[in-house]
Amino acid sequence: MAAGLQPFETDFGNGDADAQFFQRDTEANRYRRAKSRARRARSGVLSRGGTEREAHRAVLQWVWAQWAREHPDELLPTMTGDPEHDYAAIAAEAQEDLTVLHRDSTGHDAAIAVYVAFPSGWRPERILGATFAEIHRPVPSFSDDDAQARALTTSMIDRGPYVRFVWTLAADDELDHHPEEGTGTAWGDSERGWLRVERQVTVPFPTVGTSLFLIRTYLYPFEALLAEQRAILHRALASMPPEIARYKGLDGENGAIAQRLLLE
Repeated sequence: MAAGLQPFETDFGNGDADAQFFQRDTEANRYRRAKSRARRARSGVLSRGGTEREAHRAVLQWVWAQWAREHPDELLPTMTGDPEHDYAAIAAEAQEDLTVLHRDSTGHDAAIAVYVAFPSGWRPERILGATFAEIHRPVPSFSDDDAQARALTTSMIDRGPYVRFVWTLAADDELDHHPEEGTGTAWGDSERGWLRVERQVTVPFPTVGTSLFLIRTYLYPFEALLAEQRAILHRALASMPPEIARYKGLDGENGAIAQRLLLE
């Protein structure tokens, strides 16, 4: 569960895509449709004072400019100046989900924008206004380490941009794994497995004490992976600490089924 931050534009073998904040591919329409089904109640914006409004302006202006550089043939709608409307426009078009973290002059941080349609088993509607530490409280080895939370918040806001990848295994290729509203399949009801990877990018805005956090979800069926890749995943699952396996929903029978499918 290490942070695993790498400098943005690190070459991972994906060509120009590694240098893009907003990655686009042939599945863009599928992502749009899936996002349109997510309840709006999961999303929200806080603008409780001048510094938060300045943060939103800085982030949104950067997004519009960066999108135009990366995708000049698929421009976003014209900005309206209403953060709620403009974040929703980004979220509807981008294949990434996004959150915005703001730190005030006292050092207190909070999520001031949340647009997450594809959570991996958690509830995005609960994090608006929460601190970085509170958001990550359920993560094993993180909950009691306030120093780690402060260090990561500083990295996100004052340094970067950075990119990291997190992974889990899933019994379906559904993007939305909300615990109540998602359409996920139980391991016992599936005869296939998928590697689920999130590309997470942090974009710093130090002059306004803010970071934009982008989350792009990718799904790879086990049968499309190389035998060596499946073997690596099998070993990782077999050696996974119990608390992390529980956190990922890969403990007990779930883990046993995933291991079997990886070897088939």
